[in-house]
Amino acid sequence: MKLKYIDALRGIAILLVMATHTFQYSTSFSDGIFNNIISHGARGVQLFFIISAFTLFISFNNRIVDEKNNIDQNFFIRRFFRIAPMYYIGILYFLFQDGFGSRYWLGDFEYISVYNVLSNIFFINDFNPYWITSLVPGGWSIGVEMTFYLIVPFLVRKLTTLSKAVNFTLVSIMISLILFSLLKTNVLISSNRLWNEYLFFYFPNQLPVFGFGILLYFLLVRKDYKLSKNNLILGIVTLVSLFFLRDYIHSNLPFAFLFSIFIYLLSKQNLKLFVNRVTIYIGNISYSSYLVHFAILHWLSHFGCLNYLEVDNYLDYLFNFFFNFLVICSMTFVISNITYFLIEKPFINLGRKLIKLTN
Repeated sequence: MKLKYIDALRGIAILLVMATHTFQYSTSFSDGIFNNIISHGARGVQLFFIISAFTLFISFNNRIVDEKNNIDQNFFIRRFFRIAPMYYIGILYFLFQDGFGSRYWLGDFEYISVYNVLSNIFFINDFNPYWITSLVPGGWSIGVEMTFYLIVPFLVRKLTTLSKAVNFTLVSIMISLILFSLLKTNVLISSNRLWNEYLFFYFPNQLPVFGFGILLYFLLVRKDYKLSKNNLILGIVTLVSLFFLRDYIHSNLPFAFLFSIFIYLLSKQNLKLFVNRVTIYIGNISYSSYLVHFAILHWLSHFGCLNYLEVDNYLDYLFNFFFNFLVICSMTFVISNITYFLIEKPFINLGRKLIKLTN
C-alpha cells in the first residue's frame, strides 16, 4: 500500500530536522517566536517514528497471509538491508570526518572505543549514554528505530484491536514517566547534562511515540473505533500520572499527539501545500538526507560557507537563516539523490533477492 501523504510526511519531517540544525549553525540575533518554532523542528524525528510504526503495521499485516512462517525472518531482512548499508557507510565516513577523538557526547571519555563502534554496527548504541549518538550524528534515532523493529512482530500479533493499542500506548507512557522520574534523580554517569539528554533520547522515552503510529493504523486502516472500559480507567490513571509527574514530561508526548492529528487530517484530504511532488520526492530520499545533512553542515561551517549576510536586525537574521537553509537543502538533496540510487535502492533490492532465495 503506497500512500502519497506518508512519503510527503517523511519529506516534511526531514525538512523540520534540517531547519533546526540550520538554525543551530546560523548567526543568532534574539529570541522570538520564529526561534522557538524552528528550535522545535528536531521533533521531526518523532514524526518519523510515528510514520514508521504506522507503515510497519500496514506492511507486516499485509504480508502475514502470503509469507506465513517466514514473515519474521523476511521482516528483519528487509529492515536490515533498508537501514544498515547507509548507516555503515555513515560510521566509516564520520570516523574519517571527526576521527576517534573526544567530542560532546563522549563526556569524560577521550576517544571513540572499539565497543562504541561495535555498538553502532549492531545497533545497540542507544543502550549507553556515551555510545548513543557520539559516533554518527543523529545515530540515536537509528538505534531507537532498530530496537523498535525487534518488537514489531510481537506487537503486531498482540495488538489486534484499537483497544489493545490504546492500552499499550498508555502503559508505555506511564512506564516512560516512572522510569524518567526514577533515573533523573539517580544519575548513573558523571555528567548530569549528558544524563538528562540521554533520558530524552533513549528507547523507553520514545516508545509511546511509536504507540501513536500504531493507533493511527487501527483508526485509518482497520477502521476500528471501539474502546473498552479498561481504556477509560487506564486513561484516567495515565492523566493523573501525567499531572503528578508533570515536571518530568518531555516534549515527546504533546508533539506526538499533534503530529497524529496532522497525519489523520492529511489522510482525509491531501492538501497540495503538504502533499506534492517536492515533499514526496524529498520523502523518498529522507533517510539519506538525514545522515548526509550532518556532513554538509560540517563542511560548510568548516570552510566558512555559511552566514554570508551581516546580521544587524531581525529581518537580516531571517534572510540569513533562509539562505543558509536553501544552500544546505540544495547540497543535501543532490548528494542524497546519488546515495539513494547507488546505495539504498541496490541494497533494498538485494534484500528482496535474499528473501526469495531463503523462502
